[in-house]
Amino acid sequence: MLAGETKTTFPSMPRAADALPESAVDMAAPEEHDSPAEEPQQEEETKTFKDLGVTDVLCEACDQLGWTKPTKIQIEAIPLALQGRDIIGLAETGSGKTGAFALPILNALLETPQRLFALVLTPTRELAFQISEQFEALGSSIGVQSAVIVGGIDSMSQSLALAKKPHIVIATPGRLIDHLENTKGFNLRALKYLVMDEADRILNMDFETEVDKILKVIPRDRKTFLFSATMTKKVQKLQRAALKNPVKCAVSSKYQTVEKLQQYYLFIPSKFKDTYLVYILNELAGNSFMIFCSTCNNTQRTALLLRNLGFTAIPLHGQMSQSKRLGSLNKFKAKARSILLATDVASRGLDIPHVDVVVNFDIPTHSKDYIHRVGRTARAGRSGKAITFVTQYDVELFQRIEHLIGKKLPVFPTQDDEVMMLTERVTEAQRFARMELREHGEKKKRTREDAGDNDDTEGALGVRNKVAGGKMKKKRKGR
Repeated sequence: MLAGETKTTFPSMPRAADALPESAVDMAAPEEHDSPAEEPQQEEETKTFKDLGVTDVLCEACDQLGWTKPTKIQIEAIPLALQGRDIIGLAETGSGKTGAFALPILNALLETPQRLFALVLTPTRELAFQISEQFEALGSSIGVQSAVIVGGIDSMSQSLALAKKPHIVIATPGRLIDHLENTKGFNLRALKYLVMDEADRILNMDFETEVDKILKVIPRDRKTFLFSATMTKKVQKLQRAALKNPVKCAVSSKYQTVEKLQQYYLFIPSKFKDTYLVYILNELAGNSFMIFCSTCNNTQRTALLLRNLGFTAIPLHGQMSQSKRLGSLNKFKAKARSILLATDVASRGLDIPHVDVVVNFDIPTHSKDYIHRVGRTARAGRSGKAITFVTQYDVELFQRIEHLIGKKLPVFPTQDDEVMMLTERVTEAQRFARMELREHGEKKKRTREDAGDNDDTEGALGVRNKVAGGKMKKKRKGR
């Protein structure tokens, strides 16, 4: 029986997205005329990296990485970057932005080899490591060295890496400022290229003062690439301060999600969110999931809850140590875990090709974050699903999202009687998850060094047995 035919019917979703006042929607879309016309699509089929002006050795590296043909943003940006122009790249997430700035930089580095040649600023640590991997993969045959400078990792080892003067520095703004101020002998006076990747997120995370400081200590005579999925007022202000006569390469005329992404919503009472999540994980079993929560605490709680029910779930959030965060990410990438629960720390730029389903367990407060979250699936031409949970408190936020993407989303089909059958097991697992969280909090207070021990405990089986045991006892009593 479909939703709405059982006793547990829920109110139908109010749909007033079209009637929303313009001011209610957080919109600053790039200008329409900047999107390419129909012609480049034909060009795209015939163009190769060699046609764009990339040198043979880098074309070979692209082949080895499986980059058979350039993406739209690469076709637009690479030739202009090779001509020495400053660039603003606006493209949807998963569109190959890293290649669009990495290839021109490596091309220029081959022509004029130099240490501390380029600086890439990113908003999150995980994205910094990913960009570094791509630079090293593309530049492996020419001996390119990169250093990742991010928080949560020992400063001394980073100082030693900087002392070796790598060609490319990939950094988060805060930690880079620390090194510029405190690491003897390290400066960026010879820098030739500056890249700001996910610039809107860098500025949203209140790194503005750090970015200003960095701009003051690097040469004015440099090439600057600013890449962003969304053009906000802050990004426009940064563009005026940091770029000289830039060219705008926009490959989407408005906020877009990829065509092959199937998007759904579920309107449910907030007290049944956990139960519906378990139902969806069972219904779509065999897929790989990314589940987004709004807080670190809820991420950890939901991971424990799912683990107590036998799912291979793993958390990723800002309160975990950097080594635990990378560990979680690597286990998920290696498919050792099928469910990654994350805060928005994982919504930007992370390229994990095998994500099949994105679940917005907590709806994002900023509509634009929805686009980044669902962009974790349906990457590089693959298909994927996104399901957004909408409770009675989230209606307005959901309408803003629909307004932003210009689509009315369909309901994800569920059978409410089957969902309600899971309630007892889920309630029991919730209780154990709360107990574990409390124990973990107390352990943290007692010994600071043990913080994060529970991030990926294999021993959740014991709790599962407790859950099963609890159920059995109840049944016996009932008899």
